[in-house]
Amino acid sequence: MLDFRVITFLTLYDEMNYRKTAEKLSMTQPGVTQHIHYLESYYGVKLFIYDGNSRLLKRTKNAERLKKYFDSIRAEERDIKNKFIKDDKIFIKLGATKTIGEFVIVPEIRNFLKGENHSLELFVDNTEVLLQKLEKSELDFAIIEGVFDKSKYGYKLYKKENFVGICAQNHPFANKSVSLNDAFSQDIIVREPLSGTRNLLENAIKDLGFSLSNFKRCISVSNFSLICDLVVNIGAITFAYEPISRCRDDLATFSVTDINISGEFNFVYCSEKVAEEKINMIFK
Repeated sequence: MLDFRVITFLTLYDEMNYRKTAEKLSMTQPGVTQHIHYLESYYGVKLFIYDGNSRLLKRTKNAERLKKYFDSIRAEERDIKNKFIKDDKIFIKLGATKTIGEFVIVPEIRNFLKGENHSLELFVDNTEVLLQKLEKSELDFAIIEGVFDKSKYGYKLYKKENFVGICAQNHPFANKSVSLNDAFSQDIIVREPLSGTRNLLENAIKDLGFSLSNFKRCISVSNFSLICDLVVNIGAITFAYEPISRCRDDLATFSVTDINISGEFNFVYCSEKVAEEKINMIFK
């Protein structure tokens, strides 16, 4: 069981405000300060400081290291509590970004659930939400596409996929290679802000000095099924990982000569000890 002072530290790390932390934990503000001072004395490091100019509370690098350590312990504690249940059931809580959850891991999930004593909760959401759930020990592991802060989490490569242009089969771009200027002449449909696929595209064109505003029209949609339907029916284009292009027979791919992107799908976790066993149960 995590020490109550650790709970105070984790809450302050999220809230970054002593008053809000005290209210959330039904404590006094001096009590919060006392808990943080205890941990700073125990570990011999400063965990939080006030910026001299803005007077805003800031985390130190040591606080970030300690947070990562406590997240790992919290994940292991939740796992051992689940194992106290006196039966042979296997229950896994995993998260996946939308490309992976909707188009990539369905066969593995189906095979896992063929075991009568197997059960799971699958959360499909964007990268930011999944990482928050990991840190709160609400997931055993997540499968994330694209970029995340690898210094904050444990991770292992699942697979690599090509990132391609997608259009309707009858679109002039279908199965061709076009220039980025040609692509800018089209309506583009992208995922919502903070999604892995949108970040990957934005970073690629930003490196060339452009943004999404260079496209004829930019439409944001959070659901891939709707994106695919709009691509087919209004003649727009999108960019996504190649497995999405295989979800419908009326979709085709194209490449952009100025852009060559491949992305990683990674297993991401706070505790390797907890995650590795459960990853291997599904992804053998």
